[in-house]
Amino acid sequence: MNEQAEELVSAPMQAPTVQSGGLRSRVGIWLRWVVPLVSVLAAWLLWHGHSEPAKETAGAARDVPFLDGKWIRYSAAFAQRAGLVFAAPEARSLSPVVHVTGTVGFDPGRVAAIGARIAGRVHDVHKLEGDTVAAGEMLAEIESAELGEAQATVISARAHYEAAAANETRERELSEARISSHREAEVAKAVAASARADLTAAEQRVKAMGGSTQGEAGVLRLTSPIAGKVVERHLSRGQFVEPTLTAFRVADLRRLWLQLAVYERDLAAIRVGDSVDILAPGAAEPLVRGKVGYVAEVIDVATRTAQVRVVIEQPPAPLRPGQSVLARIHTSAPALPRLVLPRDAVTSVDGKATVFVAGPDLTVEPRVVQLGSQDGTHVEVNSGLSADERVAVGGVFALKSEIFR
Repeated sequence: MNEQAEELVSAPMQAPTVQSGGLRSRVGIWLRWVVPLVSVLAAWLLWHGHSEPAKETAGAARDVPFLDGKWIRYSAAFAQRAGLVFAAPEARSLSPVVHVTGTVGFDPGRVAAIGARIAGRVHDVHKLEGDTVAAGEMLAEIESAELGEAQATVISARAHYEAAAANETRERELSEARISSHREAEVAKAVAASARADLTAAEQRVKAMGGSTQGEAGVLRLTSPIAGKVVERHLSRGQFVEPTLTAFRVADLRRLWLQLAVYERDLAAIRVGDSVDILAPGAAEPLVRGKVGYVAEVIDVATRTAQVRVVIEQPPAPLRPGQSVLARIHTSAPALPRLVLPRDAVTSVDGKATVFVAGPDLTVEPRVVQLGSQDGTHVEVNSGLSADERVAVGGVFALKSEIFR
């Protein structure tokens, strides 16, 4: 009885011991995983809660302009740091400088194309590219059977004419002495005139071929009609040539032309005689200077440009026909006074010409303007600005870079 009572008493006491051990194990596992997660979450919330004010504080500490509607607001400290300077536009006229690209070319009055005119074979070449030639100097010789036949015709025609002319003289003298009839003298005169016409035709045929009645027959001597340099050669010794061949091109390079395509908006300011600086691409100093020699009266409807020709006399720099150059035309046409700003006051925003107009209480308004002519330092404002407004002329880049990145 006592043993059973002891078992009954001891059994309930052992069961709680086993259950209590399992519960402590589960609680330990829970604390081991959950508590660190809660700690990490609390730290993140704490950091996130303080980071936003930190960012706001850092942003507030950075002194930069900001957009407020149509205005850009800035502080006095930024204005001093960026060097913001404002000025009113000037009312005056410009002598604009027109910048345009062009191509150097020959003066057509100082270039000659020398052709073979007849078929033949090249016997000799006396001048090559780059050689200097005088007017009338021989360039090449071409053997031609066709020319030889034409020259032989001249010799025959000259002989007939000389005989007919002698007969005409004799018949006239006999007629005057009443030894022969007047009619015979008239017939002799007509025969002599016909022979003279045949000789003239034969000589003109030889001349049209480029040949001469003097010298060796059947040899065409190509000569230069002008003094200059050989810039092209299209034949070699032994080559067979056709009448359409341009064998040589000779040019006087002491005068060149520069052809420019100028937009119609700039044409009104350009006059014949205006000075032009001619520069190689990338060069800072002009290679040579010229003068406007011609301004076209017709505008190309496709390109909206007109041709302007610049005459370059005796260029000291090595300008070459076909070369692409830059031209600065210093216009001399009178212009009406307009509002003028320094070129540095105008910037580009979204591809549009923009200025910063001063507003009240440290503000500026970015405003799109329409520009006109410009010279090396100033530009005309055709619309978008009035004379009583003030515009940022210094610190424009710093202002733009903070707002329009």
